[in-house]
Amino acid sequence: MPPARKRAIAASAPCLAAALLLSACSAPMADSARPDGLVVAETTAPSTLDPQGSSMYADRFAWQLSYECLYTTTADGRVEPALATGYDESADGLTYTFTLRHGVRFHNGSPLTADDVVYSFDRLHKGSRGIDEELFPTLKGVEKVDAEKVSFKLKTPDAGFVNNMANPLVWGCAIMSRHADASNPAITMVGTGPWKQTSYRANSELRLERNDDYWGRKAAAPALSVLYIPNVATQVANLQVGKIDLMFPDAASAAALKGRRDVALDKVETDSTIFLQVNNLRKPLDNQLVRQALALAVGRGELAEGAYHDGARPSVYIPPSSAWAPSVDRLPYSQPDLDRAKKLLSQAGYPHGFSTTLMYISGYDPGTDNLMTLMQAQLARVGIKVKLLPLERAAWSSKLTGPDYDLSWNAQSYYSNPIQYVLPAEGRQGPTPAELRKLLDDARAAGDQAAYQQALTKISEYEATHVYPTVTLLATNTFAAYRNVLDHVAVPPSQSRTFLTDVTKE
Repeated sequence: MPPARKRAIAASAPCLAAALLLSACSAPMADSARPDGLVVAETTAPSTLDPQGSSMYADRFAWQLSYECLYTTTADGRVEPALATGYDESADGLTYTFTLRHGVRFHNGSPLTADDVVYSFDRLHKGSRGIDEELFPTLKGVEKVDAEKVSFKLKTPDAGFVNNMANPLVWGCAIMSRHADASNPAITMVGTGPWKQTSYRANSELRLERNDDYWGRKAAAPALSVLYIPNVATQVANLQVGKIDLMFPDAASAAALKGRRDVALDKVETDSTIFLQVNNLRKPLDNQLVRQALALAVGRGELAEGAYHDGARPSVYIPPSSAWAPSVDRLPYSQPDLDRAKKLLSQAGYPHGFSTTLMYISGYDPGTDNLMTLMQAQLARVGIKVKLLPLERAAWSSKLTGPDYDLSWNAQSYYSNPIQYVLPAEGRQGPTPAELRKLLDDARAAGDQAAYQQALTKISEYEATHVYPTVTLLATNTFAAYRNVLDHVAVPPSQSRTFLTDVTKE
Protein backbone atom coordinates (compact mmCIF):
# COMPACT_ATOMS: atom_id res chain seq x y z
CA MET A 1 0.00 0.00 0.00
CA PRO A 2 1.74 3.19 -1.08
CA PRO A 3 1.74 6.07 1.41
CA ALA A 4 -1.05 8.49 0.64
CA ARG A 5 -0.42 11.59 2.73
CA LYS A 6 -0.93 14.99 1.16
CA ARG A 7 0.10 18.41 2.42
CA ALA A 8 -3.05 20.53 2.47
CA ILE A 9 -2.22 24.03 3.72
CA ALA A 10 -4.45 26.73 2.27
CA ALA A 11 -3.27 30.24 1.45
CA SER A 12 -5.52 31.94 3.98
CA ALA A 13 -8.37 31.33 6.40
CA PRO A 14 -10.09 33.32 9.13
CA CYS A 15 -8.93 32.98 12.72
CA LEU A 16 -11.04 30.92 15.09
CA ALA A 17 -13.28 32.85 17.42
CA ALA A 18 -11.94 33.97 20.79
CA ALA A 19 -14.66 31.91 22.46
CA LEU A 20 -12.97 28.78 21.13
CA LEU A 21 -9.75 29.70 22.90
CA LEU A 22 -11.58 30.01 26.21
CA SER A 23 -12.60 26.37 25.99
CA ALA A 24 -8.97 25.35 26.53
CA CYS A 25 -9.08 26.11 30.25
CA SER A 26 -10.22 22.62 31.24
CA ALA A 27 -7.64 20.69 29.20
CA PRO A 28 -4.79 18.83 30.93
CA MET A 29 -1.39 20.36 30.36
CA ALA A 30 1.95 18.77 29.58
CA ASP A 31 5.07 19.05 31.75
CA SER A 32 6.62 22.36 30.74
CA ALA A 33 9.96 21.15 32.15
CA ARG A 34 10.28 19.07 28.99
CA PRO A 35 10.22 21.69 26.21
CA ASP A 36 11.95 19.29 23.80
CA GLY A 37 9.44 16.49 24.41
CA LEU A 38 6.39 15.89 22.24
CA VAL A 39 2.85 16.63 23.42
CA VAL A 40 0.11 14.89 21.45
CA ALA A 41 -3.66 15.15 21.90
CA GLU A 42 -6.00 12.21 21.40
CA THR A 43 -9.79 12.44 21.47
CA THR A 44 -10.53 9.03 23.00
CA ALA A 45 -8.76 7.70 26.07
CA PRO A 46 -7.92 3.98 26.12
CA SER A 47 -10.28 1.73 28.03
CA THR A 48 -7.25 -0.38 28.99
CA LEU A 49 -3.51 -0.45 28.38
CA ASP A 50 -3.61 -4.25 28.10
CA PRO A 51 -2.94 -5.03 24.39
CA GLN A 52 -5.17 -8.09 24.66
CA GLY A 53 -7.85 -6.48 26.79
CA SER A 54 -10.02 -4.80 24.19
CA SER A 55 -11.13 -4.84 20.56
CA MET A 56 -11.64 -1.07 20.44
CA TYR A 57 -9.66 0.59 17.67
CA ALA A 58 -8.83 3.75 19.65
CA ASP A 59 -7.22 1.69 22.45
CA ARG A 60 -4.48 0.51 20.08
CA PHE A 61 -3.05 4.02 19.68
CA ALA A 62 -1.60 3.72 23.19
CA TRP A 63 -0.46 0.10 22.93
CA GLN A 64 1.65 0.56 19.82
CA LEU A 65 3.81 3.14 21.58
CA SER A 66 5.28 0.46 23.86
CA TYR A 67 4.47 -2.97 22.43
CA GLU A 68 5.72 -4.69 19.28
CA CYS A 69 5.05 -7.83 17.25
CA LEU A 70 7.38 -10.35 15.64
CA TYR A 71 6.86 -8.60 12.31
CA THR A 72 5.43 -5.25 11.26
CA THR A 73 3.90 -3.63 8.16
CA THR A 74 5.41 -0.44 6.75
CA ALA A 75 3.43 2.53 5.45
CA ASP A 76 3.80 1.27 1.88
CA GLY A 77 2.49 -2.19 2.77
CA ARG A 78 5.72 -4.17 3.07
CA VAL A 79 5.87 -6.85 5.76
CA GLU A 80 9.18 -6.55 7.61
CA PRO A 81 10.94 -8.19 10.60
CA ALA A 82 10.55 -6.59 14.01
CA LEU A 83 11.11 -8.72 17.15
CA ALA A 84 11.92 -11.64 14.86
CA THR A 85 14.70 -11.55 12.30
CA GLY A 86 13.00 -14.04 9.99
CA TYR A 87 10.90 -17.18 9.73
CA ASP A 88 10.90 -20.54 7.98
CA GLU A 89 7.72 -21.97 6.49
CA SER A 90 7.28 -25.72 6.17
CA ALA A 91 6.63 -27.24 2.74
CA ASP A 92 3.01 -28.02 3.67
CA GLY A 93 2.40 -24.44 4.89
CA LEU A 94 1.36 -25.66 8.34
CA THR A 95 4.38 -24.60 10.42
CA TYR A 96 6.03 -21.19 10.76
CA THR A 97 9.21 -21.06 12.83
CA PHE A 98 10.32 -17.56 13.86
CA THR A 99 13.85 -16.69 14.98
CA LEU A 100 13.85 -14.00 17.67
CA ARG A 101 16.07 -10.94 17.48
CA HIS A 102 19.03 -11.24 19.83
CA GLY A 103 19.54 -8.62 22.53
CA VAL A 104 15.94 -7.36 22.82
CA ARG A 105 14.88 -6.41 26.34
CA PHE A 106 11.54 -5.51 27.87
CA HIS A 107 11.18 -2.20 29.65
CA ASN A 108 11.63 -4.00 32.99
CA GLY A 109 15.07 -5.19 31.86
CA SER A 110 14.23 -8.83 31.22
CA PRO A 111 15.39 -10.33 27.90
CA LEU A 112 12.93 -11.39 25.20
CA THR A 113 12.81 -15.19 24.94
CA ALA A 114 10.66 -17.81 23.28
CA ASP A 115 8.87 -18.27 26.61
CA ASP A 116 7.49 -14.72 26.34
CA VAL A 117 6.12 -15.38 22.85
CA VAL A 118 4.47 -18.64 23.94
CA TYR A 119 3.04 -16.88 27.00
CA SER A 120 1.64 -14.04 24.87
CA PHE A 121 -0.25 -16.32 22.49
CA ASP A 122 -1.41 -18.70 25.21
CA ARG A 123 -2.79 -15.69 27.07
CA LEU A 124 -4.47 -14.45 23.90
CA HIS A 125 -6.08 -17.86 23.33
CA LYS A 126 -7.40 -18.02 26.88
CA GLY A 127 -8.78 -14.48 26.78
CA SER A 128 -12.50 -13.80 26.59
CA ARG A 129 -12.42 -11.29 23.72
CA GLY A 130 -12.24 -13.78 20.84
CA ILE A 131 -9.38 -11.82 19.25
CA ASP A 132 -7.46 -15.00 18.49
CA GLU A 133 -10.47 -16.49 16.67
CA GLU A 134 -10.89 -13.36 14.56
CA LEU A 135 -7.24 -12.86 13.64
CA PHE A 136 -5.80 -16.39 13.89
CA PRO A 137 -8.63 -18.80 13.05
CA THR A 138 -6.18 -21.34 11.61
CA LEU A 139 -3.71 -21.29 14.55
CA LYS A 140 -3.48 -24.67 16.29
CA GLY A 141 -0.76 -23.95 18.84
CA VAL A 142 2.56 -22.28 19.69
CA GLU A 143 5.64 -24.15 20.85
CA LYS A 144 9.10 -23.18 22.07
CA VAL A 145 11.88 -24.68 19.93
CA ASP A 146 14.74 -23.16 21.91
CA ALA A 147 15.37 -19.86 23.70
CA GLU A 148 15.36 -17.89 20.44
CA LYS A 149 13.00 -19.90 18.22
CA VAL A 150 9.22 -20.30 18.32
CA SER A 151 7.07 -22.58 16.17
CA PHE A 152 3.47 -21.77 15.19
CA LYS A 153 1.36 -24.75 14.09
CA LEU A 154 -1.63 -24.12 11.80
CA LYS A 155 -4.67 -26.32 11.20
CA THR A 156 -4.74 -25.42 7.51
CA PRO A 157 -2.50 -23.31 5.23
CA ASP A 158 -3.10 -19.59 5.70
CA ALA A 159 -1.44 -17.11 3.32
CA GLY A 160 -2.53 -14.22 5.55
CA PHE A 161 -1.02 -15.60 8.76
CA VAL A 162 2.15 -13.49 8.59
CA ASN A 163 0.08 -10.39 7.73
CA ASN A 164 -1.75 -10.75 11.03
CA MET A 165 1.56 -11.31 12.82
CA ALA A 166 2.70 -7.97 11.36
CA ASN A 167 -0.08 -5.64 12.47
CA PRO A 168 1.45 -2.17 13.03
CA LEU A 169 -1.36 -1.47 15.51
CA VAL A 170 -0.04 -4.51 17.49
CA TRP A 171 -3.60 -5.84 17.81
CA GLY A 172 -3.49 -9.55 18.58
CA CYS A 173 0.23 -9.95 17.93
CA ALA A 174 1.78 -7.83 20.72
CA ILE A 175 4.51 -9.69 22.57
CA MET A 176 4.19 -9.33 26.34
CA SER A 177 6.62 -10.27 29.08
CA ARG A 178 5.72 -13.59 30.69
CA HIS A 179 5.72 -11.65 33.97
CA ALA A 180 3.26 -9.03 32.62
CA ASP A 181 0.30 -9.96 34.80
CA ALA A 182 2.32 -9.22 37.94
CA SER A 183 2.40 -5.52 37.02
CA ASN A 184 -1.31 -5.09 36.11
CA PRO A 185 -1.15 -4.60 32.32
CA ALA A 186 -4.48 -2.73 32.36
CA ILE A 187 -2.63 0.33 33.68
CA THR A 188 1.05 -0.47 33.08
CA MET A 189 2.66 -1.29 29.74
CA VAL A 190 5.83 -3.40 29.82
CA GLY A 191 6.78 -3.84 26.21
CA THR A 192 9.90 -3.79 24.06
CA GLY A 193 9.15 -0.66 22.04
CA PRO A 194 10.89 2.71 21.61
CA TRP A 195 8.82 4.40 24.34
CA LYS A 196 8.75 3.44 28.05
CA GLN A 197 5.74 4.36 30.15
CA THR A 198 6.53 6.60 33.13
CA SER A 199 3.03 7.46 34.39
CA TYR A 200 -0.64 7.16 33.51
CA ARG A 201 -3.73 8.99 34.67
CA ALA A 202 -6.79 7.25 33.26
CA ASN A 203 -8.84 9.46 30.90
CA SER A 204 -6.29 12.23 31.32
CA GLU A 205 -2.64 11.66 30.41
CA LEU A 206 -0.13 8.98 29.41
CA ARG A 207 3.53 9.88 29.81
CA LEU A 208 6.42 8.05 28.22
CA GLU A 209 10.16 8.52 27.85
CA ARG A 210 12.61 7.39 25.21
CA ASN A 211 13.78 3.81 25.66
CA ASP A 212 17.54 4.27 25.46
CA ASP A 213 18.02 0.48 25.48
CA TYR A 214 15.80 0.00 22.43
CA TRP A 215 17.07 -2.54 19.92
CA GLY A 216 16.13 -0.47 16.87
CA ARG A 217 16.12 3.19 15.85
CA LYS A 218 15.62 5.17 19.03
CA ALA A 219 12.93 7.82 19.40
CA ALA A 220 14.05 11.24 18.18
CA ALA A 221 12.37 13.05 21.09
CA PRO A 222 13.36 12.36 24.71
CA ALA A 223 9.77 12.20 25.97
CA LEU A 224 6.17 11.89 24.82
CA SER A 225 3.02 13.04 26.61
CA VAL A 226 -0.37 11.98 25.30
CA LEU A 227 -3.24 14.13 26.55
CA TYR A 228 -6.79 12.77 26.30
CA ILE A 229 -9.04 15.69 25.40
CA PRO A 230 -12.51 14.62 24.18
CA ASN A 231 -13.46 18.10 22.94
CA VAL A 232 -11.81 18.71 19.56
CA ALA A 233 -12.34 22.48 19.85
CA THR A 234 -10.30 22.42 23.05
CA GLN A 235 -7.54 20.55 21.25
CA VAL A 236 -7.52 23.17 18.49
CA ALA A 237 -7.27 25.97 21.04
CA ASN A 238 -4.37 24.27 22.81
CA LEU A 239 -2.58 23.73 19.51
CA GLN A 240 -2.94 27.38 18.61
CA VAL A 241 -1.35 28.56 21.84
CA GLY A 242 1.41 25.93 21.79
CA LYS A 243 0.23 23.78 24.68
CA ILE A 244 0.12 20.72 22.44
CA ASP A 245 2.31 19.93 19.45
CA LEU A 246 0.10 17.63 17.40
CA MET A 247 -3.54 16.55 17.13
CA PHE A 248 -5.83 14.64 14.79
CA PRO A 249 -8.73 17.00 13.98
CA ASP A 250 -12.00 16.14 12.25
CA ALA A 251 -12.69 17.62 8.81
CA ALA A 252 -14.45 20.70 10.17
CA SER A 253 -11.65 21.58 12.60
CA ALA A 254 -9.06 20.87 9.92
CA ALA A 255 -10.78 23.35 7.61
CA ALA A 256 -10.68 25.98 10.36
CA LEU A 257 -6.93 25.44 10.81
CA LYS A 258 -6.02 25.85 7.16
CA GLY A 259 -3.93 28.88 6.39
CA ARG A 260 -2.34 29.36 9.79
CA ARG A 261 1.36 30.02 9.32
CA ASP A 262 2.28 28.36 12.61
CA VAL A 263 0.31 25.16 11.92
CA ALA A 264 0.90 22.47 9.28
CA LEU A 265 -1.99 20.29 8.17
CA ASP A 266 -1.68 16.88 6.50
CA LYS A 267 -4.53 14.88 4.98
CA VAL A 268 -4.04 11.13 5.30
CA GLU A 269 -5.99 8.61 3.22
CA THR A 270 -6.64 5.75 5.62
CA ASP A 271 -7.59 2.10 5.27
CA SER A 272 -10.66 2.42 7.51
CA THR A 273 -13.93 1.87 5.63
CA ILE A 274 -17.66 2.49 6.00
CA PHE A 275 -20.11 0.01 4.52
CA LEU A 276 -23.72 -1.07 4.29
CA GLN A 277 -24.41 -4.52 5.71
CA VAL A 278 -27.24 -6.38 3.98
CA ASN A 279 -29.24 -9.03 5.83
CA ASN A 280 -29.99 -11.49 3.06
CA LEU A 281 -32.18 -13.52 5.44
CA ARG A 282 -34.87 -10.84 5.11
CA LYS A 283 -37.20 -10.45 2.14
CA PRO A 284 -36.82 -8.92 -0.38
CA LEU A 285 -33.07 -8.66 0.35
CA ASP A 286 -32.74 -12.41 -0.14
CA ASN A 287 -33.23 -11.68 -3.86
CA GLN A 288 -29.95 -10.99 -5.65
CA LEU A 289 -31.66 -8.74 -8.21
CA VAL A 290 -32.95 -6.55 -5.37
CA ARG A 291 -29.50 -6.32 -3.82
CA GLN A 292 -27.97 -5.43 -7.20
CA ALA A 293 -30.57 -2.70 -7.66
CA LEU A 294 -29.76 -1.35 -4.22
CA ALA A 295 -26.04 -1.22 -5.08
CA LEU A 296 -26.73 0.59 -8.37
CA ALA A 297 -28.72 3.26 -6.51
CA VAL A 298 -25.69 4.25 -4.43
CA GLY A 299 -23.52 7.18 -5.53
CA ARG A 300 -20.33 6.96 -3.49
CA GLY A 301 -18.90 10.27 -4.64
CA GLU A 302 -22.06 12.10 -3.65
CA LEU A 303 -22.00 10.40 -0.24
CA ALA A 304 -18.35 11.27 0.36
CA GLU A 305 -18.79 14.93 -0.50
CA GLY A 306 -22.18 15.42 1.11
CA ALA A 307 -21.47 13.67 4.40
CA TYR A 308 -17.73 14.07 4.92
CA HIS A 309 -16.54 16.77 2.51
CA ASP A 310 -12.75 16.29 2.58
CA GLY A 311 -12.97 13.48 5.12
CA ALA A 312 -13.73 10.47 2.90
CA ARG A 313 -13.43 9.07 -0.63
CA PRO A 314 -15.27 6.34 -2.58
CA SER A 315 -14.21 2.79 -1.86
CA VAL A 316 -15.11 -0.81 -2.61
CA TYR A 317 -14.13 -3.95 -0.72
CA ILE A 318 -10.35 -3.55 -0.43
CA PRO A 319 -9.40 0.05 0.53
CA PRO A 320 -8.12 2.12 -2.42
CA SER A 321 -4.70 2.74 -0.84
CA SER A 322 -3.84 -0.88 -1.76
CA ALA A 323 -2.41 -0.38 -5.24
CA TRP A 324 -3.34 -3.93 -6.32
CA ALA A 325 -6.98 -3.68 -5.19
CA PRO A 326 -9.85 -3.37 -7.71
CA SER A 327 -11.00 0.23 -8.10
CA VAL A 328 -14.58 1.50 -7.84
CA ASP A 329 -14.93 1.76 -11.61
CA ARG A 330 -13.72 -1.81 -12.20
CA LEU A 331 -16.14 -3.80 -10.08
CA PRO A 332 -19.70 -4.57 -11.26
CA TYR A 333 -22.64 -2.79 -9.59
CA SER A 334 -20.27 -0.22 -8.07
CA GLN A 335 -21.26 2.79 -10.20
CA PRO A 336 -24.70 4.43 -9.91
CA ASP A 337 -27.18 3.51 -12.67
CA LEU A 338 -30.74 4.42 -11.67
CA ASP A 339 -32.46 3.18 -14.82
CA ARG A 340 -30.86 -0.23 -14.56
CA ALA A 341 -31.68 -0.37 -10.84
CA LYS A 342 -35.37 0.22 -11.57
CA LYS A 343 -35.37 -2.49 -14.26
CA LEU A 344 -33.81 -4.99 -11.86
CA LEU A 345 -36.46 -4.21 -9.24
CA SER A 346 -39.17 -4.83 -11.82
CA GLN A 347 -37.58 -8.15 -12.80
CA ALA A 348 -37.54 -9.11 -9.13
CA GLY A 349 -41.26 -8.38 -8.83
CA TYR A 350 -41.04 -4.93 -7.23
CA PRO A 351 -41.88 -2.47 -10.03
CA HIS A 352 -42.91 0.15 -7.48
CA GLY A 353 -40.04 -0.54 -5.10
CA PHE A 354 -40.38 -1.68 -1.50
CA SER A 355 -40.00 -0.46 2.07
CA THR A 356 -37.14 -1.36 4.40
CA THR A 357 -35.23 -0.10 7.43
CA LEU A 358 -31.66 1.10 7.90
CA MET A 359 -30.16 1.17 11.39
CA TYR A 360 -27.01 2.96 12.51
CA ILE A 361 -25.20 4.35 15.55
CA SER A 362 -26.47 7.88 15.96
CA GLY A 363 -23.68 10.45 16.07
CA TYR A 364 -20.97 7.83 15.62
CA ASP A 365 -18.80 10.47 13.94
CA PRO A 366 -19.48 13.94 12.49
CA GLY A 367 -20.62 12.49 9.15
CA THR A 368 -22.69 9.43 10.04
CA ASP A 369 -26.09 11.07 10.46
CA ASN A 370 -25.73 13.02 7.21
CA LEU A 371 -24.53 9.88 5.43
CA MET A 372 -27.67 8.01 6.43
CA THR A 373 -29.95 10.82 5.30
CA LEU A 374 -28.18 10.98 1.94
CA MET A 375 -28.43 7.22 1.48
CA GLN A 376 -32.13 7.38 2.26
CA ALA A 377 -32.56 9.96 -0.51
CA GLN A 378 -30.45 7.99 -3.00
CA LEU A 379 -32.40 4.76 -2.48
CA ALA A 380 -35.70 6.63 -2.76
CA ARG A 381 -34.78 7.59 -6.33
CA VAL A 382 -35.27 3.97 -7.42
CA GLY A 383 -38.31 3.32 -5.22
CA ILE A 384 -36.59 1.84 -2.14
CA LYS A 385 -38.28 3.61 0.76
CA VAL A 386 -36.01 3.55 3.79
CA LYS A 387 -36.99 4.22 7.39
CA LEU A 388 -33.91 5.33 9.34
CA LEU A 389 -33.36 3.80 12.79
CA PRO A 390 -30.81 5.78 14.84
CA LEU A 391 -29.68 3.70 17.83
CA GLU A 392 -27.30 3.82 20.75
CA ARG A 393 -24.17 1.68 20.31
CA ALA A 394 -25.30 -1.19 22.56
CA ALA A 395 -28.76 -1.44 20.98
CA TRP A 396 -27.28 -1.35 17.48
CA SER A 397 -24.78 -4.10 18.28
CA SER A 398 -27.45 -6.29 19.83
CA LYS A 399 -29.73 -6.05 16.78
CA LEU A 400 -26.86 -6.63 14.37
CA THR A 401 -25.70 -9.84 15.99
CA GLY A 402 -29.31 -11.06 16.30
CA PRO A 403 -29.61 -10.54 13.41
CA ASP A 404 -32.65 -8.32 13.80
CA TYR A 405 -32.23 -5.81 10.97
CA ASP A 406 -32.73 -5.26 7.23
CA LEU A 407 -29.91 -2.88 6.35
CA SER A 408 -27.26 -1.61 8.72
CA TRP A 409 -24.51 0.96 8.62
CA ASN A 410 -21.17 -0.41 9.78
CA ALA A 411 -17.53 0.61 9.90
CA GLN A 412 -14.23 -1.18 10.19
CA SER A 413 -10.74 -0.02 10.99
CA TYR A 414 -7.42 -0.94 9.42
CA TYR A 415 -6.58 -4.63 8.94
CA SER A 416 -3.03 -5.77 8.25
CA ASN A 417 -4.47 -8.90 6.62
CA PRO A 418 -6.64 -7.75 3.67
CA ILE A 419 -8.83 -10.87 3.75
CA GLN A 420 -10.47 -9.35 6.85
CA TYR A 421 -12.13 -6.74 4.62
CA VAL A 422 -14.00 -9.38 2.58
CA LEU A 423 -14.86 -11.99 5.21
CA PRO A 424 -18.60 -12.54 5.70
CA ALA A 425 -19.84 -11.84 9.22
CA GLU A 426 -21.10 -15.22 10.35
CA GLY A 427 -24.25 -14.94 12.44
CA ARG A 428 -25.26 -11.55 11.05
CA GLN A 429 -26.47 -12.81 7.67
CA GLY A 430 -27.32 -16.01 5.85
CA PRO A 431 -24.81 -18.88 5.53
CA THR A 432 -21.76 -18.13 3.40
CA PRO A 433 -22.41 -19.50 -0.12
CA ALA A 434 -20.32 -22.55 -1.02
CA GLU A 435 -18.75 -20.74 -3.99
CA LEU A 436 -17.59 -17.85 -1.81
CA ARG A 437 -16.33 -20.23 0.87
CA LYS A 438 -14.19 -21.99 -1.74
CA LEU A 439 -12.78 -18.67 -2.93
CA LEU A 440 -11.84 -17.83 0.66
CA ASP A 441 -10.18 -21.23 1.10
CA ASP A 442 -8.29 -20.77 -2.17
CA ALA A 443 -7.03 -17.38 -0.98
CA ARG A 444 -5.74 -18.79 2.31
CA ALA A 445 -3.97 -21.57 0.42
CA ALA A 446 -2.21 -19.15 -1.97
CA GLY A 447 1.50 -19.81 -2.35
CA ASP A 448 2.76 -16.21 -2.23
CA GLN A 449 1.56 -12.64 -1.75
CA ALA A 450 0.95 -12.05 -5.47
CA ALA A 451 -1.28 -15.13 -5.68
CA TYR A 452 -2.95 -14.10 -2.42
CA GLN A 453 -3.80 -10.67 -3.79
CA GLN A 454 -5.14 -12.16 -7.02
CA ALA A 455 -7.37 -14.48 -5.00
CA LEU A 456 -8.66 -11.56 -2.93
CA THR A 457 -9.44 -9.68 -6.14
CA LYS A 458 -11.60 -12.62 -7.27
CA ILE A 459 -13.42 -12.52 -3.94
CA SER A 460 -14.06 -8.79 -4.37
CA GLU A 461 -15.49 -9.41 -7.85
CA TYR A 462 -17.76 -12.17 -6.54
CA GLU A 463 -19.03 -10.07 -3.64
CA ALA A 464 -19.64 -7.04 -5.85
CA THR A 465 -21.64 -9.15 -8.31
CA HIS A 466 -23.75 -10.87 -5.66
CA VAL A 467 -23.89 -7.76 -3.42
CA TYR A 468 -23.05 -9.97 -0.47
CA PRO A 469 -22.14 -9.65 2.33
CA THR A 470 -21.80 -5.84 2.17
CA VAL A 471 -21.82 -2.75 -0.01
CA THR A 472 -18.60 -0.95 0.84
CA LEU A 473 -19.16 2.79 0.46
CA LEU A 474 -16.27 4.96 1.61
CA ALA A 475 -12.72 4.93 2.88
CA THR A 476 -12.15 7.63 5.45
CA ASN A 477 -9.49 10.31 5.54
CA THR A 478 -7.95 11.66 8.68
CA PHE A 479 -5.94 14.78 9.40
CA ALA A 480 -2.83 15.57 11.38
CA ALA A 481 -2.45 19.17 12.53
CA TYR A 482 0.82 20.14 14.16
CA ARG A 483 2.98 23.10 15.06
CA ASN A 484 5.44 23.94 12.34
CA VAL A 485 8.35 23.36 14.71
CA LEU A 486 7.83 19.62 14.12
CA ASP A 487 9.35 17.66 11.27
CA HIS A 488 9.04 14.07 9.96
CA VAL A 489 5.31 13.84 10.67
CA ALA A 490 4.14 11.01 8.40
CA VAL A 491 0.90 9.27 9.45
CA PRO A 492 0.55 5.93 7.59
CA PRO A 493 -2.75 4.60 6.13
CA SER A 494 -3.10 2.35 9.20
CA GLN A 495 -3.03 5.50 11.40
CA SER A 496 -0.44 3.76 13.59
CA ARG A 497 1.15 6.20 16.03
CA THR A 498 4.54 4.55 15.64
CA PHE A 499 5.49 7.42 13.32
CA LEU A 500 5.93 9.54 16.46
CA THR A 501 9.27 7.80 16.99
CA ASP A 502 10.71 9.75 14.05
CA VAL A 503 9.18 13.16 14.81
CA THR A 504 11.70 15.87 15.65
CA LYS A 505 11.09 19.21 17.31
CA GLU A 506 13.12 22.35 16.67
